[in-house]
Amino acid sequence: MSSCIFLVRLLLLGPLLFALASSYNLDVRHVQNFSFPLAGRHFGYRVLQVGDGIVVGAPGEGNSTGSLYQCQPGSGTCQSVSLSGSNYTSKYLGMTLATDPTNGHLLFAAVQFSSTFKTEFNFLDYMKLKDPDALLGQVKHMAELTNTFGAIKYVANEVFRQDLGARPDATKVMIIITDGEASDHGNIDVAQDIIRYIIGIGRQFKSKESQEKLHIFASTPITEFVKILDTFEKLKDLFTELQKKIYAIEGTNKQDQASFDMELSSSGISADLSQNHGVVGAVGAKDWAGGFVDLKADLRDAMFVGNEQRTPEVKDSYLGYTVTWLPSRGSTPLLAAGAPRYQHVGQVLLFQESQAQGNWSQVQKIQGVQVGSYFGGELCGVDVDQDGETELLLIGAPLFYGEQRGGRVFIYHRKQLEFNVASELQGGLGYPLGRFGAAIAALSDLNGDGLTDVAVGAPLEARGTVYIFSGRRGGLNPQPSQRIEGTQVSPGIQWFGRSIHGVKDLGGDGLTDVAVGAEGQVVVLSSRPVVDVVTVVSFFPAEIPVHEVECSQPTSERQKEGVNITICFQVKLLTQQFKGRLRANLRYTLQLDGHRTRSRGLFPGGSHELSGVTIVTPTKACTDFWFHFPVCIQDLISPINVSLNFSLRDNEETPRDPGLDQNSRPILRPSAHSETKEIPFEKNCGEDKKCEANLKLAFSPSRSRVLHLTPSASLSVVLTLSNMGEDAYWVQLSLRSPRGLSFRKVEVLKPHSQTPVSCEELLEEAPLPTRSLACNVSSPIFKAGRLVEVQVMFHTLPNSSWGDTVALQANVSCSPSPDPAATSLHLCPPPHLHSQENSTLHVSFTPKGTQSHQVKHLYQVRIQPSVFDYHVPTLEAVIGVPGPYIGGPVTSKWSMQMEPPVTCHEENLERLPSTDEPCSPGARFRCPFTFQQELHVQVLGTVELAKEIEASSMFSLCSSIAVTFNSTRHFYLYGSNASLAQVITKVDVVYEKEMLYLYVLSSFGGLLLLLLIFAGLYKVGFFKRGLKEKMEADETALNGVPGGEPGQPEQQAPQEEAEKLLPEETPQKKDSEA
Repeated sequence: MSSCIFLVRLLLLGPLLFALASSYNLDVRHVQNFSFPLAGRHFGYRVLQVGDGIVVGAPGEGNSTGSLYQCQPGSGTCQSVSLSGSNYTSKYLGMTLATDPTNGHLLFAAVQFSSTFKTEFNFLDYMKLKDPDALLGQVKHMAELTNTFGAIKYVANEVFRQDLGARPDATKVMIIITDGEASDHGNIDVAQDIIRYIIGIGRQFKSKESQEKLHIFASTPITEFVKILDTFEKLKDLFTELQKKIYAIEGTNKQDQASFDMELSSSGISADLSQNHGVVGAVGAKDWAGGFVDLKADLRDAMFVGNEQRTPEVKDSYLGYTVTWLPSRGSTPLLAAGAPRYQHVGQVLLFQESQAQGNWSQVQKIQGVQVGSYFGGELCGVDVDQDGETELLLIGAPLFYGEQRGGRVFIYHRKQLEFNVASELQGGLGYPLGRFGAAIAALSDLNGDGLTDVAVGAPLEARGTVYIFSGRRGGLNPQPSQRIEGTQVSPGIQWFGRSIHGVKDLGGDGLTDVAVGAEGQVVVLSSRPVVDVVTVVSFFPAEIPVHEVECSQPTSERQKEGVNITICFQVKLLTQQFKGRLRANLRYTLQLDGHRTRSRGLFPGGSHELSGVTIVTPTKACTDFWFHFPVCIQDLISPINVSLNFSLRDNEETPRDPGLDQNSRPILRPSAHSETKEIPFEKNCGEDKKCEANLKLAFSPSRSRVLHLTPSASLSVVLTLSNMGEDAYWVQLSLRSPRGLSFRKVEVLKPHSQTPVSCEELLEEAPLPTRSLACNVSSPIFKAGRLVEVQVMFHTLPNSSWGDTVALQANVSCSPSPDPAATSLHLCPPPHLHSQENSTLHVSFTPKGTQSHQVKHLYQVRIQPSVFDYHVPTLEAVIGVPGPYIGGPVTSKWSMQMEPPVTCHEENLERLPSTDEPCSPGARFRCPFTFQQELHVQVLGTVELAKEIEASSMFSLCSSIAVTFNSTRHFYLYGSNASLAQVITKVDVVYEKEMLYLYVLSSFGGLLLLLLIFAGLYKVGFFKRGLKEKMEADETALNGVPGGEPGQPEQQAPQEEAEKLLPEETPQKKDSEA
């Protein structure tokens, strides 16, 4: 039995969809430059990728003839193209080049048939893996009947399906390979729209009858679509021939040959092809109003299409200066034609052809906005998502000027049969003559995101610049993903970017290459494979043991185990069409707690950062690291941050895999090339890993329950916090106090070990009646079983309002949170009282003196409100008036006056308890009054002598004043005595008697005594003349001085003289001397 395999070909409009990336990967270091010595400086005026080479247009200079050249990137050489069939001598040859974009992409499917049918792979399978050999590697050959009719029906109905990757507007080709005649019967009407090749292999097809049976399945002419081979080995040569025929079917033959005869000749300043339908611009027609020529499929019949309005305004419009097809899936494609000189501002017209009548009609006019901008000088249709529908129309205005930028590209979005302006693209700042938009080209996907990218040339920006704009859903990114200056690819280049084309792989690596024309040369930029690096970071242990890093743990008991980090790298290819091998040098940087000033982890050597280089491939490769901890770590809650940053080393010294193409250097996708992981600290939370603390909070008893508000007053409160459950994390103590209290400091009373407590007042946007104080207790872990006493101290603030008590409320923010604790203290703010006196302090009475005295006791009371309160309590002046002196001759009457006047009430002193005061009042008055700055009090009295003085006496008259208030609400700032004043008037009563006779007797007695004394002195000779010398002689004798010595006779006379003066000696004295 015989069997055969179908190979089905499907032509599509766009490449496949791959992972998202950005266009940035054109290699500017390894480029290919093409030139031709005799081509002149216009070599590169137009470039077109055809097959695996580049067709370069070189219009002639002067009277020279233009030429075409075929450049092969594989060999690096260019050859002149000889156009056969006519004698081409135009100098404009090479000014316009065009190719049919619908010929660019082939998809295959394979069906094996015998008595049954089996799809070996469909179009979707081929999209995922463009390798038929691999897709057919597991095929098992069928050896039964050859049901050819049924197989054709099966392929037409079950393989060419949209849900399996087929496109309704694609050209369908079927290649039937069979080694036997059909064993079934039927027709192939369902395959009439499919181009069918049939290849018979084997000796059974040598007869004419057997060959005619094959003709039933083939398209016409039979000679071209039926082949007979002896063996399967000859299929290889036949496939080469079939490839050429397939290209001819899809227009490649006309594109590569006939188009060189007409479309690419000097007769068209512009041209475009789509599905074998060609149009050529004719700017000089109709007195330079212009238009385009519609070329039929055979390229012989033509129809001119111009501007519908034959008005003078369209003269010199240059319509047809550029033409481009705008394909559409569901309707007839549109054609855009530019008229850059219309009314000097430019215009673009959109045309649509009627399928039935073959006539053209205008559907939209797009006007330029700036005179001389050459709006419409370049056109480009973009199928962004490559679904066969042109979403964007790019209109170039290379002479547009604005904001120091030369040239502009306007982006129009499609809406049914119209295009609406959406945005615009601009070149570099500072190049007013850069001609940005002189060349615009839609590029095949450069980076594997499945979206069309766009290149825009600015040939006069510097020495020429090319911008790459990456595609995004529904449009283009407004910022270029890559800007390539001509000097980056060739030092002496000029006009780089005058022409651009990039739809094919010219290097055999599966990636799109871009050809860029310049003055006298062509540069081929190769795409680099876009990759992503997948990283896996793991730790051991997964949690950091707290005992290694606790500050309370003795250093000698700590185990320095540290943490091991394992990092694995693996390259993931994003440009799936890349055919080379991937191997690159990756530079990485590993950082611990990079966001902190002081890292909690250290690599060997004491650094928190580590860098290195490793080789990455599609195979996962891992590297191990280790780090340890400093002596003491305060923050044991937030995990340690481990950040990894990496990049591919993109320099000439990067070592390469010997088996990899030197120009295939992978590049990372433009995203965050980093990864961050966190290593948590272990928690003492039991097996369920959920910490359930049991916190108790209370105010400790204080010494005083009263707060006296003074300028230096302070308040200390003690809070006791205990944890009777599991560890608590980030325990925060909140304390609310009146606004009159300002936080001063906090300290731990018990225990005195390392229990950190810190507090700060919370800022509040709107003033509240209370203040909030937040305290971190034992941050970050308040361990199980721990108790701490915290003392918080406050200052009192002046000019604050107070109630009767100070209310304090505390709570703890923890899960679960304990009940809040509260306490209150009585407040006693003081008024300021000062009393002064200016009074009569002494009076006296004598029998012959004044019999009446006026006594004044004056008081001045000054009162100031407390600086701690705007309110002054109700005050009361207690005034004591002197009482009568009992048992004496003096009487007194008293009165009292106050300024300002105050109503007073006299107390009944009999009901008051007796006191031992030295000066008791005779009457006491209570005078309540409101706040007054000053209060003047006068106690006035008249003291009179009522009867005769019989004896002397002394007594005091006392008055007093005291200012009192509610002492439970306020207190005396300077003591209660500061508001008390007292005046004491001393009263002397003098008794006088008759003393004249006493004075006479005393004088007489004194005189008599004086006479007696005088007589006595005279009796003893006190008044005699020699008394003095005698006394001196006696004194000398008593001191032992001798009577006379030789040589001193002069002393004898005085002694003798003295003896004469002495009285005569008695006999008794002489006897005693003998």
